[in-house]
Amino acid sequence: RRRPPSGADAARNQSMVFCGSVAAMLAKMAKADGVVTREEIASVEKAFRRLGFTPAARRYAIDVFRRAKDDAHSIYDYARDFAEAVDSVEVRELFYEILWDIACADGRLGAEEAQILQRIPRALGIRTEWYGYFYSQRLGGARYGAGSSASSRDPLADAYAVLGASSGDDVETLKRKYRELAKKNHPDALRAQGLPEEMVGKATERMSRINAAWAAIREARGI
Repeated sequence: RRRPPSGADAARNQSMVFCGSVAAMLAKMAKADGVVTREEIASVEKAFRRLGFTPAARRYAIDVFRRAKDDAHSIYDYARDFAEAVDSVEVRELFYEILWDIACADGRLGAEEAQILQRIPRALGIRTEWYGYFYSQRLGGARYGAGSSASSRDPLADAYAVLGASSGDDVETLKRKYRELAKKNHPDALRAQGLPEEMVGKATERMSRINAAWAAIREARGI
């Protein structure tokens, strides 16, 4: 009879799932338009560093990356594995940003990459509104030709999207959503959840984005 894994074995298994699913998702994103460019490879290497992979984990991730580019599984299969291995929604959202880095590494966003970025939040278990926000903020809209209406969004709409709020929310609801996000996304809170130091810079950017969104809403609403 097979014994359940010990605490150390379970942690090791979870780490393997984390590294493997990350590498596989990056492979699928890099290959989405049919070819993996040098810019995408460099972006993947940067992602491995940001995620704090040890030399052994990096070797394993590279092996998975090479195999996953052409395997029969979808990026959404690997995204669901990743969501199961990572309890923190905030960490999963930070990884979604890394997928954007890979997709845009060659200076354009193809239709296949845009489709993945639009669909994968559900598999990752994060808010689907992030697609519209990042399209508007990071890609300059129609310049990338992905056929999305997100480029027409206005700054205040983006501010509400960051907080997961709407213009119809009352003041107390907005305050509560801001406080909850600020608490959960503070870099120190994410460190406590095991966020690698290499990812702290991206977490700090996210915290700044939340604060800026709240400031914009406060000004618009006279709070």
